[in-house]
Amino acid sequence: MDHAHSGPVSQLKSGLFWLGVTLAILGILAIAAPWVASTVVDYMVGGSLIAAGVTQLGMTASTFTWRGFWLTLACGALSLVAGTAMLAIPVEGVHAMATFLGLVLLFEAAAKLTAAFSMPPQFPWGWILADGLITAVLGGILLTSPTGQKGVYLGTLIGINLLSSGAAFLASGIWLKRELS
Repeated sequence: MDHAHSGPVSQLKSGLFWLGVTLAILGILAIAAPWVASTVVDYMVGGSLIAAGVTQLGMTASTFTWRGFWLTLACGALSLVAGTAMLAIPVEGVHAMATFLGLVLLFEAAAKLTAAFSMPPQFPWGWILADGLITAVLGGILLTSPTGQKGVYLGTLIGINLLSSGAAFLASGIWLKRELS
């Protein structure tokens, strides 16, 4: 092994391992308390939307003569209203997020499946493939689940997704450690 690259490679191995451990722990916690997990995500998204809305509205104050002023103002106001609604009515925010995240998970699954088939044969691509398949199933479940169950499903599926991603990162870190040691 080239000792000039041992520092960054060692950091990568360690980073992948600890990222996997962290994601797995977060996944277990989300599965144990799915409503808490989905509500935490709702609050994070709501807070982010409020911050984005306030920032955009603040920016528009100095750009009144700019051609995109009204569009920027409308987008900032929409972000502020959506974020406030998510914080004020978290159950509805969770329902909306479940649908949105179902779509996001399907796109994420497509990326993971594509990545799995582009890995070298000796890489643990099976873990990436399994992660992609699990992610696709989770996205489908979120999109087709009954409204009253979306919060529980969302929190549980977030946990399963974090757990499967954690396993994939752990496997990658362990493989790199074995391959490059």
